Amino acid sequence: MKRKYLLASHGRLAEGFQSSLTILADKGNDFQVINAYMTDEDYTPEIIAFIHSINEEEQAVIFTDLFGGSVNQKIVTEVMKDKKENIFVISNANLAIILSILFAGDEKLTHEGIQAYIADSQVTLVPTTFIQEEEESFF
Repeated sequence: MKRKYLLASHGRLAEGFQSSLTILADKGNDFQVINAYMTDEDYTPEIIAFIHSINEEEQAVIFTDLFGGSVNQKIVTEVMKDKKENIFVISNANLAIILSILFAGDEKLTHEGIQAYIADSQVTLVPTTFIQEEEESFF
């Protein structure tokens, strides 16, 4: 199934994700980008144009930076107005979830499948100290 992708963030984070996707997977050009608030221009028309570009045989995934942030709110509002059930919005996006969805394969994405990818893409605290094992006592 054909998919379209939109990265939207406050400032240039979306563009940074796109750059990383180019370096890691040569897929940066598969993503449309909105770097919100870099100018005084309203970016809502870009959102609407993206939503309108999705036909019934396609799916779309929109990645935003912050759940409840102004960019996320505008996107959710426009997606809800259009009532297309083939558009998914993922907030608090990170590079891991973007790559997971990108390489999910050609099968139709489902809410359950996306939730599994999200669970696998959570941030992780990486241990940076050695844990000394207690000396075993023979007595």
